[in-house]
Amino acid sequence: MRSVVGLIRDIGRRRGKARERAVDKALAEMKDSGEIVSFYKTNYRADKLEGIDFVVFGIEGEEISLQVKSSLTGALKHQKKFPDIPVIIIEVEDEESIKEKIRNLMSM
Repeated sequence: MRSVVGLIRDIGRRRGKARERAVDKALAEMKDSGEIVSFYKTNYRADKLEGIDFVVFGIEGEEISLQVKSSLTGALKHQKKFPDIPVIIIEVEDEESIKEKIRNLMSM
């Protein structure tokens, strides 16, 4: 039987993966519509050691690394460990609001 802590950790991981899938889908739509040139999802190593979930290439040549978190607590922990990597918090949101958060990061 699994511990309560193990169950909570698994729920958090699943929630995080679901948020990453939502961002992946929003980025794919942004690429298809010409808002961005391209993007890719990083590997486990880049995520854990560098704090980067996605790298986005904008139409003006910009390259933005970003981390996806599902809570303010997670975002604050990330920013403390990786202050130079932007983080977006994705809760239960529609694709347009996710795209808007990405657009805001790219315009900084």
